[in-house]
Amino acid sequence: MPRYGAKHHNATLSDASVRDIRARYQSYVPGRGYKTLAASYGVGESTIRDIVQYRTRRSA
Repeated sequence: MPRYGAKHHNATLSDASVRDIRARYQSYVPGRGYKTLAASYGVGESTIRDIVQYRTRRSA
C-alpha cells in the first residue's frame, strides 16, 4: 500500500506543517508569500507553491 503525506519516506514536512502553510497563505499578509514561507519551513518556493495549489499532499 502506498504511503501518503508525512508517512512517505521522502516527506520533509509534517501534515501539521502542510495545514499551517495553507492556512498562513490563505490569510495572506504582504511579505508572507512563497519566498517567506519557504524560508521559514526550510524548503523551496516551488514546494510551497505546490502545497498551496494542492499539487502535492492531496488527501488520499
